[in-house]
Amino acid sequence: MLDDILASALANPQAFLPVAFTTTLVFALYRRWKASRSLRVPFLKFEDGDDSRQRYLQESGKLLKLGYEKAFAMRNYIDELAPQVYLPLKYMDEFKAAHESQLSFPYFSELLFSQNEIGMAKVTEEASHVMRTDLIRNLPTIIAGVKDECSAIFNKMIPLTPDWTPVTPYPIFAFAVARLSARVIAGPELSKNDEWLGICLSFTKKSMEAAHALRASWPAYTRWAARYFSPAVKTVLADRKRATELLTPVLEARRQASRIPVEKRQTRYNDGVQWLMETYDAQNRKITPAVLAEHQLFLAVASIHSSSAITLSILYDLLDEKHQDAKKAILDEIEAVRNEYSNWTRPAVAKLLKLDSFMKESQRLHFMGHARVTRAARVPYTFKDGLHLPKGTMAQVLHSGPQTDPQFYEDPETFDPWRFLRKRETIDPYKFQFASLSNVETTFGAGFHACPARNYAADTLKLVLVHLLTSYDIKYQKESQTRPPDTNHDNATLPDFGTVLLFKGKSSQAP
Repeated sequence: MLDDILASALANPQAFLPVAFTTTLVFALYRRWKASRSLRVPFLKFEDGDDSRQRYLQESGKLLKLGYEKAFAMRNYIDELAPQVYLPLKYMDEFKAAHESQLSFPYFSELLFSQNEIGMAKVTEEASHVMRTDLIRNLPTIIAGVKDECSAIFNKMIPLTPDWTPVTPYPIFAFAVARLSARVIAGPELSKNDEWLGICLSFTKKSMEAAHALRASWPAYTRWAARYFSPAVKTVLADRKRATELLTPVLEARRQASRIPVEKRQTRYNDGVQWLMETYDAQNRKITPAVLAEHQLFLAVASIHSSSAITLSILYDLLDEKHQDAKKAILDEIEAVRNEYSNWTRPAVAKLLKLDSFMKESQRLHFMGHARVTRAARVPYTFKDGLHLPKGTMAQVLHSGPQTDPQFYEDPETFDPWRFLRKRETIDPYKFQFASLSNVETTFGAGFHACPARNYAADTLKLVLVHLLTSYDIKYQKESQTRPPDTNHDNATLPDFGTVLLFKGKSSQAP
């Protein structure tokens, strides 16, 4: 239907465009008027009068600190027609428990990344389900092979030479995580396919670039047409198409294999492609290559760059001169676990209590974003205390505020590597782990949409760090052995991706 309308419009633009422009402009003005009348919270702006879009991209954190204890709104550079709303912690329980038809994480993602307009892979319930069920059920088998795969990847990318070698680690970490993720998500057919890995690695960046191009050059009410004219959007769509083409023979081969009796099959698949196919079959639905590509690209977007950034951030803290005693204690712990277990199984990884505590403390002070629990209002929503969110409002509960609040953490500004280890020893051994969830600890989100693969991610990150710490001597290239400052973009905080580190193989590992 839309294609027919567009074809007619392109054939006679003079007759169509004025009507389309007027209609969308009236709708946009109505949205702005309605939102301004319905939203009754303080609106924060920079006090010096510089309220530019670019400043919100780089310095939003300054305003977020001011509004930690109360609900507030601020400029939304994603949608200039409606402000974004930030909520204090007291709203968390109701916020995360609201039904999907009311406050929606997938809808928030659609708005945040302009997914409908650029063709970015969306949050899918099916992919989340198999990560929440099949992945967790098979985690002991999967983790057993991660360490060997990790060693093979890094030994190739960063050879164990006896001399100091300058390395910019983030691209290597991203490639390693992409390979390790593809091994579980895409299966053996594509996990070592360079073209597939290239698509998975670049899809997030290309999608972000397309979204930013839309926001910079296309008014919100015209973005529906971008896929027909924007080069950046066309690039995203081309990658989706190619991903579908690469998955087509994989899916067909799996279909043929499924027709063979189980006892006669030469290969038993245990990966995301198989789990998704079986999920659809159990529901009498047919999964197509295009649908499979949607799931696979969503999982790639959700896992690769966030895990890579967290790994880099934790390594920066491990290398900081202030934390060398903690690093030595972690190395001693790794050696003790290696002596106790013959292989890096899940029980072995679970014994890395000091490493787990250090990782969690690192993320407490160097979180990936000021808000980790996000929803958008599909309908007008009113909280129990009367706070009202108009339809379409993008709302978030602040993660950053509680991390330095003495109400939750003693001496919160201090990096204490064993903070969470003590909590596990004195309060609850099953809480306060790196992958644990609570209203305060929302690194992996909260509620139904908390990261379903967080336990796999945590175990994988630990094994990556174990390999790095036991195989290499690593230090900062600069004279000062201190962590570089984080960078900021909107409400995201990220480790410096450009920092150069020096690597050399440890004497016991180097050839």
